[in-house]
Amino acid sequence: MSTPIYTRWAPPKLATKRKRHSVPAASSSSPVAAPKAQSQIRPDIETALEDVVEDATPKSSKRPKRRKQESRTDEEVVVEEEVAPKKHKAILSKFEKARENAKYVPATEEPDEPDAPQVLHDLEPLPQPEPIPEPAFDANFSTLPVWLAKPVAVKSSQVVAFSELGVHPFFLKKLEKQGYHNALAVQSALLPMLHPGFEQHLGDLCVSAKTGSGKTLAYLLPIIEALKDRVVTNLSAIVIVPTRQLVDQALTVAEELCVGTKLKVGTAVGNVQFATEQKLLVKMRAQYDPKRAKELHERATQQMESGIVETSGILHDLQFVPSDHIPQYDSGVDILVCTPGRLVEHLESTTGFLLRSVQWLVIDEADQLLDQNFQGWATVLMDSLHGETPEDFMNSQEHLRKRRQSSNWSVALPARRNVTKIVLSATIRKDLTKLGSLKLKRPKLVIVEDELPEESLVTDGDVFELPSTLNEFAIPVGDGSIKPLYLLHLLLNRIFQNTIADSAHYKENQMESEDSDSDSDSSSDSSSDSSSDSSSEDSDDEAGQQSSLDAKTISKNKSRILIFTKSNESASRLTHLMSIVEPALKAFTKTMTPSSTDKAAKKLLKSFTNGAFKILVASDAASRGLDIPDITHVINYDMPSGITSYVHRVGRTARAGKAGEAWTLFTKTEAAWFWKQVAAGGTIKRGGKKVVRMELKKKTVTWNRRKTYQAALLELQGAVKAD
Repeated sequence: MSTPIYTRWAPPKLATKRKRHSVPAASSSSPVAAPKAQSQIRPDIETALEDVVEDATPKSSKRPKRRKQESRTDEEVVVEEEVAPKKHKAILSKFEKARENAKYVPATEEPDEPDAPQVLHDLEPLPQPEPIPEPAFDANFSTLPVWLAKPVAVKSSQVVAFSELGVHPFFLKKLEKQGYHNALAVQSALLPMLHPGFEQHLGDLCVSAKTGSGKTLAYLLPIIEALKDRVVTNLSAIVIVPTRQLVDQALTVAEELCVGTKLKVGTAVGNVQFATEQKLLVKMRAQYDPKRAKELHERATQQMESGIVETSGILHDLQFVPSDHIPQYDSGVDILVCTPGRLVEHLESTTGFLLRSVQWLVIDEADQLLDQNFQGWATVLMDSLHGETPEDFMNSQEHLRKRRQSSNWSVALPARRNVTKIVLSATIRKDLTKLGSLKLKRPKLVIVEDELPEESLVTDGDVFELPSTLNEFAIPVGDGSIKPLYLLHLLLNRIFQNTIADSAHYKENQMESEDSDSDSDSSSDSSSDSSSDSSSEDSDDEAGQQSSLDAKTISKNKSRILIFTKSNESASRLTHLMSIVEPALKAFTKTMTPSSTDKAAKKLLKSFTNGAFKILVASDAASRGLDIPDITHVINYDMPSGITSYVHRVGRTARAGKAGEAWTLFTKTEAAWFWKQVAAGGTIKRGGKKVVRMELKKKTVTWNRRKTYQAALLELQGAVKAD
């Protein structure tokens, strides 16, 4: 059967193209929807074929009919073949694009290798990365205020002429007569800050300087210069010190500077009758004021009626003035040097003792005063200094100020006085709680220190500094049972002869630990026993030296020795014991006790300064601020109670650039604390020096003295029982 001619002319894709737009994709997969889709497709195919045939063939030719079943099956096949790829066209296109973009690298075949044998391992921690080292802590902040964290440092070697510091010519002549031409470090730092001028500090000052650096003159000189033209006596400066000895010392310096002026200097200490001091500090006079007198008499009458009468005060003094007059109180001194306890008594009990004109407040040895806080003196003083004057004692200016405080005229009133506070100490501490009780205003801290290498600098808050001219020594004394004999040996063979004994008796070592101290003590004892024969000659020679020291030899010696004990009782016993064991020292040894009167204490210190006697035995009462010229040796017979006490003790020598020696006797139980805290600790600066250990043989110390020492102890025991 031949194919009809119209099939060759019919383009098969024409019908397919139309079917793409009309046949849904679900028609090939759903049997139910197939008939409907076919019914929709067949008319379109037939019309398309008819149009093509009509264009290609003549109109006269007839169109053959096809069976419905055949045409239907052909159409279904064409539709299914064309519709099926459309369902996955989007996915296939993405797949083709992925293949084109991907870089296919064929895997190379490797020869098979035999499997490695399995190795069994125990449980192990997982490997961790190496720890990152923490950076070194570099504190860029401080818990202290700026004025404490960044003080003004002054080198102790700094020396400036007084003429370059703006000192008045009148006082320059005084200083030259006394032999002072150049100012020490603390003086060169404070004088410009306290003198009027561009370098003046308009605020309070805290000064930390070692003992013997000239602090007393540093604050008294500018005060007296500022008040030298004063005509009317008025309390303008108060100097507070902890002990009577310091009161006498400051009084002496102030009186020498006030010669030629009209300034008056007074004291307030506990060894003078209170009523006598009241008359010296406050002068009462009668002032005519009828109106005020009438008011006071009415108040006095009310008290008499109520039965509660004041035993002191302005109403009590009213009976000592004429009628229509009132008591008026004037100050009897311009500068007051006092102890804190006595000052509080006058503030509370002395009528007319007022601080309204005070312009200078000096607190010397502030660390001791703030630690002990006698009768809460700091609070009482600050309240009286910064508080309002009682109404009964107000002057006209104070009455006017009080009346116009809340008015517009208060701006025109003159400002209240500015009090300059100067706080000094050799061991000042950065304790904000204690310093805060002083109510400092715009403070500045000045530290006088020696030049030290960088590795020896200490960053601790409490750092104490010793003079660079001081040499320190330490002597072990075993259990301390024969400590007085060690002291006598040191005095007779080292100090009064100015020579170091034979090297067999003295052995110089550097600082050692506690174990080495105990070993050295035991070894020295054993070596002395084993070499008794060989050292007999040395002992005889030394005994001859001891016996040759008579009163004449000691009197020619220029040494001044200050011996510290733990208590006044211990000082008295040591003096008595030394005079029995070594009679030659009896005339040259004195004891300083607080029980002695002020006149006796002054006489004692004057005799010691002049060289009338050579040895002064005292307790810690003499360790604070006692300025005795030319003390060459300080001996710590008893261990000090702390580092601060040690600094103040040894600070009595090597003052004002002079040389000095400090000796410490320590027992086995005290060795650990002394070497670790005092000698090797980082709290004390020594300018690169170290404490030198000096060892004495026990046999040498006790040679020909044991019997005498035992007898002296029995005599001392009998004297104590008799007392």
